[in-house]
Amino acid sequence: MSRHVSVAVLLALGGLLMANPLYLPVPIAEPTTAYAHAVQPVGPETPPYAEGDVVDRDELDADARDAFDRALESPDGGFTVEDPDERAESLSYPTGPTLGDGLIVVAHDGTRYEFWTRSVEREPREVVLQRLLVQPVGFLVGFLSVVAAVAVGVRDRN
Repeated sequence: MSRHVSVAVLLALGGLLMANPLYLPVPIAEPTTAYAHAVQPVGPETPPYAEGDVVDRDELDADARDAFDRALESPDGGFTVEDPDERAESLSYPTGPTLGDGLIVVAHDGTRYEFWTRSVEREPREVVLQRLLVQPVGFLVGFLSVVAAVAVGVRDRN
C-alpha cells in the first residue's frame, strides 16, 4: 500500500472514530422509568410557598406518609423505586416537579421539609457502557490514527 493511501485511510478512520458522538450510543433497549422520592429541610432554594401550601405529616395519606418517612429516614435523604406498583398512589410523579405537583412542603416535628417526587428516565446499562467506555476509547484511537497519518505524511516528505 502506498504512503498516500495509508495517510488517506488513517485520516478517514481517525475522522470516523473521532466523530463517534454523532452516531453513538446506539440504543439497544428501551429506557426504564424510576420513581424518585426525596426529603430535605426547607432552605433558601425552596420555591416560594404560602402558609396554606404547608401540609402536616399526619394529614398525608397513609402511602404518602410511609414514603415521606422512608425518604426522611434514608441516609441519602431519599429513595428510588422502579416498579410502578411501589409508588405512593396519592402522590404525583411528574418529570419536572412544581409546588403542588411533585413538590409538597411538609411540617413534621417543628421542621418544614421539601418532599419531592418525580419520574426519572434511566438509560439501559449497554448505553451507559457505550458512553463511558466505547466513545472515549473510539475517540482516542481516532486521534492516534490522525497522529499516525500526520507522521506517515511527514516521513514521506523527508
